[in-house]
Amino acid sequence: MSEAPVRTYVGGLAALGVAFVASWTYRFGVETDPRFVVSTLALCGLLYLACVYRVRVSERCEISALDVGLIVSVAMLGPFWTAIAALPCAVAVGKKDWLRTGYEAARNTVQVYLAGMIFSAVSGPLVGTSPEWDASVVYATLASGVILLGVGYVAHALLLRVKHCQELGETWKEDLEPYLVPDALNVLTAGLGVLALLAYGSLAALVVVAGSIGSQALVYRLREQAKENRELRARVGSLEQALTTSNTTFGTMVIRDLGARDGYTHRHAAATATYAADLAHEMKLDDARVGRLRMAGLLHNIGLFGLPEDLLLATGKLNSIAQSRLAEHAARGEEALAAVPEFEELAQWVRWHHERPDGRGYPDKLRGPWIPLEARILAVAQAYSAMVLDQPRRPGMKSVEARELLSAGIDTEFDGVVVRALLRLLDTESEGYRRADDHRFVFPVPESKGGARLDGPDLRTQDGLGQILPRNRQ
Repeated sequence: MSEAPVRTYVGGLAALGVAFVASWTYRFGVETDPRFVVSTLALCGLLYLACVYRVRVSERCEISALDVGLIVSVAMLGPFWTAIAALPCAVAVGKKDWLRTGYEAARNTVQVYLAGMIFSAVSGPLVGTSPEWDASVVYATLASGVILLGVGYVAHALLLRVKHCQELGETWKEDLEPYLVPDALNVLTAGLGVLALLAYGSLAALVVVAGSIGSQALVYRLREQAKENRELRARVGSLEQALTTSNTTFGTMVIRDLGARDGYTHRHAAATATYAADLAHEMKLDDARVGRLRMAGLLHNIGLFGLPEDLLLATGKLNSIAQSRLAEHAARGEEALAAVPEFEELAQWVRWHHERPDGRGYPDKLRGPWIPLEARILAVAQAYSAMVLDQPRRPGMKSVEARELLSAGIDTEFDGVVVRALLRLLDTESEGYRRADDHRFVFPVPESKGGARLDGPDLRTQDGLGQILPRNRQ
């Protein structure tokens, strides 16, 4: 965009500043007391240092004491000498760009003169008087600070409008609103500085202002660190989610491969996952447990991977050696899943899904209460699924017969509470559900009881698989 509109704007701002200087000088004159000259030179150096040596709290955020210095300077010296003290700062910001330097100088002049008008209604420059405690002076400082910063907001918004045709609403949201709180703190800091000046002298005022700026820098640094930590946690969470998705997808591919060979394993996994999730819901477990049990049901036989194919596809009754080899799948499944941090707890359930309340299960022969509830749920879910589904070694039995077997095994082979919960479910469901033979049992388990989604994600998609494990960590 052409610089002509910007030059016109800066020229108009400069003309307004000159008009303020002329009218103020005509009405109030210029203080020539040596104290004003010395104080101006001192403040000139301080403002320059505040402008050049900003406190960096992050790569994108810096804190400057310039606004605080201008407000205090207006109270101490008045607008004429404050405008002079701010000139080196305008030159430093401009960096040899005369247009930018002119804008900074003109804006500073307009700011300090309008702020000075407010302060002069209550008190003259504090350097030219004997400062005494007066609450009205502090209030005037706060009011002049609000005016000074408000004028700065307006000047900045108009510059963006002229230079970039940026809408005022956009300027407010992006360039002004984020700085309301820090600028309010700057005004309060200036007020405290003047209060300390009136009560204890200039050294106390300097200490208060410096301490306040330091406190702001610390607060901003802590906020930036908190923001960086949130962003880092989000990135870590995203990576963990990707890892979980990858591991889950790999697990389901293994089960699908086993099912492709025997026509059964993937259907058994789907049925176990559905029954386990619905049992967890029936027993009032939280949604996180429901989702994790669904995943455990889906992967509970992953330990079968790597076993000889003739063992997996054998028909008829297995001999003791074959039974022993097949029983290894529970421990093998735990070993495979425990390697994934997100699956550590789930891996234990998989290890113990063939344990029995009477201690005659495998691989650890745990008894009753020593078996986690989730493993007891898996045991009932997988056993019922195995009963009603067709297997390579035998056809599936009727639901009535399967329920009778479950009931006969209460408190010996199966946990009684879990069995009774499953029987309640089966009594209220369709025959397709009882036979693990409707749309809810499509591998890898798109839906749960009644077609309602208990854990949210659709397991038919990779994104859904990655969402199966709810995160409780912050």
